[in-house]
Amino acid sequence: NVSNVAFISGMIASVPGVAALLSAPRLGKLGDRIGPEKILITALIFSVLLLIPMSYVQTPLQLGILRFLLGAADGALLPAVQTLLVYNSSNQIAGRIFGYNQSFRDIGNVTGPLMGAAISANYGFRAVFLVTAGVVLFNAVYSWNSLRRRRIPQVSN
Repeated sequence: NVSNVAFISGMIASVPGVAALLSAPRLGKLGDRIGPEKILITALIFSVLLLIPMSYVQTPLQLGILRFLLGAADGALLPAVQTLLVYNSSNQIAGRIFGYNQSFRDIGNVTGPLMGAAISANYGFRAVFLVTAGVVLFNAVYSWNSLRRRRIPQVSN
């Protein structure tokens, strides 16, 4: 039934947004308490741990549940990133920094689906989730190293 497939596809596509809507305020508040760095790294690692099993789902329900949880992690990312941008940007360049942030997010919104389509066409749907997990893992490691370096005090001579 085509209408049933379309409905289920729409539901699976929308559940991450619902989860992000619910999780963002709570995880943003938690970030105020424990630090946005911890929220950012934890959400990225949680995302990797969800993307890997997504490559092996057998039913729409399984995919929907994992995508809902992924949306909850996604809801943590934007508040954490924006908080870190505020903490690490002077008032004189804050608008420019947020503009760059939005531009890079938009680049991801364009290139992500294009790369996903190419990967899927050449290697299958499972590969899309695994490659995405690899990209997010790289982002987690890079972010962790960058944030760690910022915390290490510089020794002056």
